[in-house]
Amino acid sequence: MIIRTRHLVLSALLASPLLLALDLRRDALTFHPEAGSSVDKELNLTGAMYIDDLLVSLDGEEMPAEMLGEVLDTALEIEMSQEVTDQYVKSADGKALVLLRTFNDMAMSMTAGGESQEPEVSELIGSTVKFTWNEEEEEYDITYEEGSGDDEDLEGLDVDMDFTYLLPDDEVKEGDSWEVVGMDAFRMFAPGGTVSAPTEALDEDLGIGDLADEILLPQLEDALEEFTVECTYKGEDDDGGSQIVFEYEGEISLDFSELVMAALEEQELGLEFDADITMTLDIEVEGKGSLTWDAKAGRASAFEMALDVMILLDAAADIEAAGEAHTAEGTLELSGELEYEMSVD
Repeated sequence: MIIRTRHLVLSALLASPLLLALDLRRDALTFHPEAGSSVDKELNLTGAMYIDDLLVSLDGEEMPAEMLGEVLDTALEIEMSQEVTDQYVKSADGKALVLLRTFNDMAMSMTAGGESQEPEVSELIGSTVKFTWNEEEEEYDITYEEGSGDDEDLEGLDVDMDFTYLLPDDEVKEGDSWEVVGMDAFRMFAPGGTVSAPTEALDEDLGIGDLADEILLPQLEDALEEFTVECTYKGEDDDGGSQIVFEYEGEISLDFSELVMAALEEQELGLEFDADITMTLDIEVEGKGSLTWDAKAGRASAFEMALDVMILLDAAADIEAAGEAHTAEGTLELSGELEYEMSVD
């Protein structure tokens, strides 16, 4: 018996390095918050955009830089914050089936050339919105649970402020990587969505909101087919949170030409004209960040992301009106940095 015990101990000692190397332990990072639990979330976005280049020409004559004033030396600084309370009423299969979100506070400020502006905040402040999963339609029904407001303010909202789309499909061990592609990846840039439909302003001002959805959304979906976020599991941090780090680099191109022509046709200018207008928008983004996941509570506990962005807008127009023909061309190049941070209490 003594000999056998020594043999077992010796075998275990010899096998330990191999077992450590294999490290078969794997972690499950899943969305499973306790029914009825609630958390407070504070999301902050800060950024600055700079004009790198601006060229404008009319009838072949380039506008001198001095005519553009101080616009070339002006940075646009943006600060946005949002405080909400999420109550996880019911969840299953890795998603919320019923979620209540109370909008406690929202703020936004923009500064350019030393002058600050604070746009009107959303009417959603103080309201509670209910997200209910519609199995038949495979989408969420979004309604007011408390408070009231414009239903269009609900159209741009996203139930997911836990970034569950960044989670792996299976259990993972430290060092494992996976990819998130397409519209799911794009959701990172608007956590919780927007407080109004993205094309609402176009609908109110120009009456082409539906057309914008019809023209731009398919383009966006096509452009995002190759947009990929590379995620890697880094294991637990010092506070016991499970760390997912991610990075990405991609390009998005959109053609606004048809939309601009439609908007022009909607205007009552009081004269006959013939126009051919083209407008394209190219966006390049590169960024990285981390998601801290509370594996026990089954929800996010922190998120941060920093990215560099470059925007190139090209436009050209040939217009004939009142017996005269004119041409115009313009190029605007912007670059900047954005930072996101979300804390959970």
